[in-house]
Amino acid sequence: MKNFLKRLGSFFKKELNTVILSVIFAIVIWFAVSIQAFPNVYDHIDGVSVSAEPTAYMQKENLMITDFSEEVTVQLQGKRYVIGNLEAKDFVAKLDLSGITSPGVHTVNVELSKVQPSDDYDIVSEGLTAKVTVERIISKDIALEVNTNNLKIAEDLQIQAEEITLSSAAVTVSGEESLVSSVAKAVIEPIYTDILTETTRLSGTVSLYDRNGTKIDDPKLEYVSNNYSVTIPLYRVRTLPLNVSIIYPSNFDSSSLSYTVYPPEIVIAAPADDLSINNLERIDVDEINLANITARDLQVGIKLPISLSEGYRNLSNIAVAQINFNDADDYTKRDFTVSTEKFSFLNGDSSYDYSFVTSQLTVTAIGPSNLLYSLTPDDISGTVNLLGINSEEGVKNVTVTLRIAGQRIKTWINGDYKVDMRISEKPAEEEQEE
Repeated sequence: MKNFLKRLGSFFKKELNTVILSVIFAIVIWFAVSIQAFPNVYDHIDGVSVSAEPTAYMQKENLMITDFSEEVTVQLQGKRYVIGNLEAKDFVAKLDLSGITSPGVHTVNVELSKVQPSDDYDIVSEGLTAKVTVERIISKDIALEVNTNNLKIAEDLQIQAEEITLSSAAVTVSGEESLVSSVAKAVIEPIYTDILTETTRLSGTVSLYDRNGTKIDDPKLEYVSNNYSVTIPLYRVRTLPLNVSIIYPSNFDSSSLSYTVYPPEIVIAAPADDLSINNLERIDVDEINLANITARDLQVGIKLPISLSEGYRNLSNIAVAQINFNDADDYTKRDFTVSTEKFSFLNGDSSYDYSFVTSQLTVTAIGPSNLLYSLTPDDISGTVNLLGINSEEGVKNVTVTLRIAGQRIKTWINGDYKVDMRISEKPAEEEQEE
């Protein structure tokens, strides 16, 4: 055995060239025989590129292909020597999109063809399909909001958000319907690093956010993100008490009728360059004449509108002040019939005589119950001021001012009253006697 192997090795050394040529010759003969015996074969080509062209209907309905299978494998049958030389670039693969009429994921047929026509092989792929994702492209106008949280404001100033003005009211966002629909808000973020001390116009960029407040950074969304400007209005802010004054008769005890004002104070603002707000100590709502306060007013209170100077803002958004009277249950009203015999005239023309045609008046007095019922008609007097009244003979209806006698009184006459008076010219002798 050992000698046999030795002789075999010696043979291959001597006849190496002959052995190599024999192997090559055998392969060639095998290949030739194979071609003759099996001329047609089955094979496949991988990586054939797929194209997808939207149909006219899809373009009309703004339907866009966003994803699809970009390569397929082609099954072939034909002559071995031809198929063996074919590559992926020798084939055309197209998606049949004629059945697509709506967004979504669709399964469509793949149409295959040869780049160069040939009868030496056939494409035998059957029922070849591919997945294609279609989205509708839409545009949507989204109202712009402003985020001022990163701005630094001087300590005594405040931004009035409702007065912020924008160079554009909205931004147009375009893209796939599902992406555009996910945008809940568009926010301008002004760019400024210093401290703001006055109303300022700033530039800013737009960011998009979803319903959860997460920022959306998707290149598939198209919108203008810069070239925006924002005017940031700054106001000086103060909290000041409300004041309501009551006009009392000179002999009235003002301390006897106490009241409160609600709200006791409000927050107001003025433009940052208006320093007059710093000089205010209170806000005067109104003055009320005591004669106009009724018994019902004492029970339910009085409402007065709160007005501010032009340019000022009521940040409390309370437009009405409520005046409530203390110890209102102790007060009541009572009517009195008062004779005009003790009424008098002031500032009359000495050339005329004045007399009352009205003999008596029914007047309403208001005050604490215990004091009101001790009051008598004799405690009530009246005066007609003739200043400004044209002295012409005849009867005139004029206003009479009523007064309750006493000092530091705690009751008052409610309402306005008029009486008829007669004016007559004095005889000449009477004037001379005077």
